Amino acid sequence: MKPLLIVLLIAVAPLLRAEEKRALLLVVGEPGNALYQDEFRRQAKAWQDLGAKAKMDANTVGLGDAPDDDDKPALTKALAALPKTGGDLWLVWIGHGTFDGRSAKFNLRGPDIEATEIAEQLKPFQRRLIILNLFSASGPFVEPLAGKDRVIVSASRGGERNYSRLGEKLADSLASADADLDLDGSLSLLEAVLHASAATKAFYDDAQRVVPEHAVIDDNGDGRATGTDKFKGLRAEGASPDGALAREIQFLGDTIDPLSAEAREERTKLEAEIEALRQRKKQLAEDDYYAELETLMRRMAKLYGK
Repeated sequence: MKPLLIVLLIAVAPLLRAEEKRALLLVVGEPGNALYQDEFRRQAKAWQDLGAKAKMDANTVGLGDAPDDDDKPALTKALAALPKTGGDLWLVWIGHGTFDGRSAKFNLRGPDIEATEIAEQLKPFQRRLIILNLFSASGPFVEPLAGKDRVIVSASRGGERNYSRLGEKLADSLASADADLDLDGSLSLLEAVLHASAATKAFYDDAQRVVPEHAVIDDNGDGRATGTDKFKGLRAEGASPDGALAREIQFLGDTIDPLSAEAREERTKLEAEIEALRQRKKQLAEDDYYAELETLMRRMAKLYGK
C-alpha cells in the first residue's frame, strides 16, 4: 500500500471527544405467564446493569405497577419526556409481538401499541436512535421505524411468530469479549448483533430444532432490512448493504462520532463508494484501484478536517 494512502487511513480513524449524554429506555411487555415474566425480568436487569455501566440516563416501562394494568400511557409519557436532541437514544423492546398481515403490534399490559404509533411518537427526535425489537413478529416494525441516523434490529423477519431468543442473547453479547469479531479491542453494536444471532442459531442447532427466527438489521434508512445471515464477517452482501452505521456504535464505548449529521450522511455515501470500489478491485489494474481509493480517502479526510 502506498505511504500517502496509509497516512490518509490513519487520519480518518475515529476521533475522540467528550461524550454527549446517551439514554436508554427499556420497554418490557406483557409476559403472558410466569416463565416469560421471569425471563423478561432477567433480560431487563441485564440491560439496566449495562446502562449503569455505560453511565446512561435509563428508564424502564413495564416492570412496576401499572394503573389499571395499562402501560401505554406510561410509555407515551416516557417517550415524550426524553430530550429530542443529544447523544444516542437506545430503545429496547423486550416481550412478545403480533402481526396479522396488516397491523404489527407490541404486546403491553393493557392495550397494545402499533408500530405506526411508535413511529409517530419518534418523529420529533433529532438524535441518533438505536431501536432493538427483541420480540416475536418484529420484522414488520422495520419499515415504519427506519430512517436517517437510525439503527433498527428486529429479532425476526417477516411475521415469524415464535418466541424470540435473540433478546436472551444480545445483552450478554454486548458485555462479552467473545463478540469482538474483528479482534480490534472494541465491541460494536453490529458485532454484538451478529454474535447474538449466531448464539441463537446455535441454541436451535444444538437442540436439533428448525430455526424459527432470523434476525435482521436496517441502518441505511431504506426500510429493507438485511438478514444477519447475509453478512460475511462484518460486511453484508448486496448493492446497498446495511451495517455501516451499526459498526460505528458501541454501547459501552466512551466516545461518540465527532461528525455532524450532514457530515455523517456524506461519510455514509463515501463508505458505500469505497465498498463498491472494493467489490471491483479484481476488475481494475492495481494502480487504478489505489488511485481511486486515494481520491475517496482524501474526501473522507476532509470530513475530519485533515
